[in-house]
Amino acid sequence: MLEKQDQPPELEQVSPLVHFFKQDAVAAGLLLLSALAALIIANSPAAEWYTHLWHTHLAFSVGDWRLDQSLHHWINDGLMAIFFFMVGLEIKRELLVGELASVRKALLPAMAAVGGMLVPALIFYAFNAGTPAAKGWGIPMATDIAFATGCLALLGGRVPASIGVFLVALAIVDDIGSVLVIALFYTDQLALRPLLVGAILVLLSYGLSRIGVRHTYPYAIIGILVWFEFLLSGVHATIAGVLLAFTIPADARYETPLFSGRMSTLLQRFAGAEDYVNPLLVNARQQSLIRSILKECHHVEAPLQRIEHALHPLCVFFIMPVFAFANSGVSIEFSSFGSMLLEPVALGALFGLMAGKQIGVMLFSFLAVKLRWAELPKGITWPHVYGVSWLAGIGFTMALFIDELAFTSGGVDAAEMARHLAEAKVGIFLASFFSGVGGYLLLRAVCRGGSHGTGATVSH
Repeated sequence: MLEKQDQPPELEQVSPLVHFFKQDAVAAGLLLLSALAALIIANSPAAEWYTHLWHTHLAFSVGDWRLDQSLHHWINDGLMAIFFFMVGLEIKRELLVGELASVRKALLPAMAAVGGMLVPALIFYAFNAGTPAAKGWGIPMATDIAFATGCLALLGGRVPASIGVFLVALAIVDDIGSVLVIALFYTDQLALRPLLVGAILVLLSYGLSRIGVRHTYPYAIIGILVWFEFLLSGVHATIAGVLLAFTIPADARYETPLFSGRMSTLLQRFAGAEDYVNPLLVNARQQSLIRSILKECHHVEAPLQRIEHALHPLCVFFIMPVFAFANSGVSIEFSSFGSMLLEPVALGALFGLMAGKQIGVMLFSFLAVKLRWAELPKGITWPHVYGVSWLAGIGFTMALFIDELAFTSGGVDAAEMARHLAEAKVGIFLASFFSGVGGYLLLRAVCRGGSHGTGATVSH
């Protein structure tokens, strides 16, 4: 039994299953299936079950303290806070070392994103000016990064890598804008005491990062407390996730050259501790060295990177599909679908995302280049930018999220708001579908016959 030795695995080996689940196309596909499942169920005999499910209440209580929310609120206020925490980590990383780290690198996607937020918001407002529905102007502003990069991933090696970088940077700036819009315009009432407590906790988290605390648990505990205080304050709880993310340390305990030297020393000691008595089991000295090696690996990775890497699969393969399933179910009377689509809210969402994104991204990108504030990255042409402007029209997750915020709060007629909520969803679905298909076909045509290396896979 000892004579036959298995071949050791290859270095940096990735199993086919892990490789499969890391693909953006898979994440986008799962998101799409969740949305379609919700739409089908909401228009089937199981519609009543679907509606009742999200109104099921889950409560936690300790003594006299009790937190009671519907399942729908737990998803939108709880799970999505984790998603926005990951978004905050991505934003901080991009600002420090990514495509937004320098003004020169960031200006083109930033300008494109600003145009892609302003023009869609203006289009939606133009369709709904003077009505209570005008408060939904933020719906078509954001780009769904999972769906957009998923469409890009379907093109494989046809597109230049710089296209993927441009799209991700644009979507990150979109996320920053969406977070600010949610914080400033979709907060109904403020309770100052819990808001003050939440702010103090955020400062405490920042203080821990400044004194060199690199363990995850203190930040996790503070994060739960911050989320709870923001929930009580009236500021949407997802903002807590973004604020906390910016306090997570982005520097490792020591730099990579030192890590290499320390690892070499530990590996030499590991080899020197070999007694060759039982090659199948490590001895006590080697066990101790293995733990030291694991600790070194932990210290060389910044908490920001470590947490982002751990949260990414949870967000894209669980939280976002669950959110899509909980929020995409809209009952549609197909006999009146045409009239529903012609409502100002649906038209505002549809044309805001489809036309507004194209106009805004192209116009502001052109101005940035024409004014010599920025230049097109190597390998990118204006037809490429136009293809990206179509993909930017995939609002989906963020659009649905802002739709829920806009039309489920405020002292206005509940039935009217529910109708607007459904109308906006129809516009979001159609705009996201046509934008995704249009962007894919356009970039496929522009990049036909080219092999530039993929820009579709986003590193997390």
